[in-house]
Amino acid sequence: MDLLADYRIPFVGLKPGKHEFQLRVDPEFFACFPHSDVDQVHGEVLVELDKLDTTMTLRMTLTATMTAPCDRCLDDVSVSIDGSDRVSIRFGDETSYDDELWILGSNEYQLDLADAIFQLVHLAKPNRTIHDNEDDCDLDMTEWQDPSADDGDNADDIDPRWAALKGLDN
Repeated sequence: MDLLADYRIPFVGLKPGKHEFQLRVDPEFFACFPHSDVDQVHGEVLVELDKLDTTMTLRMTLTATMTAPCDRCLDDVSVSIDGSDRVSIRFGDETSYDDELWILGSNEYQLDLADAIFQLVHLAKPNRTIHDNEDDCDLDMTEWQDPSADDGDNADDIDPRWAALKGLDN
């Protein structure tokens, strides 16, 4: 059974105009991508396909919740992720996929959105995943952290070897 079949949109039979599709994003989807950084995402992607006679425009809007380890305490935290992407689609001799322009060959009859959705989720995920409130973090994990480690700008923290170099003039 092809788990990614739901992420293919046959555009050949569609009439010109706007068409909307809702595609789910869940752990089953990410199981098809073993190299994924995320796997616990639950949500949906709203796909709007604007088909014209010679071109198409694809708009994808992601609304999901991701569960990942907190970067501060390693306890699970749920983070909402939102993102959107727009792709212009043209018809040509050979099929090629660029970030913002897809060119479809004459033998193409469907749009495979699995890779585009996979990239959209990865681009929408936050750089840092932490609890909104530090009090929600696991105290057993955070109590050993040195609170002055975040400062890093103290003049007292300078390595003596580098401090000796400050005395040298050009």
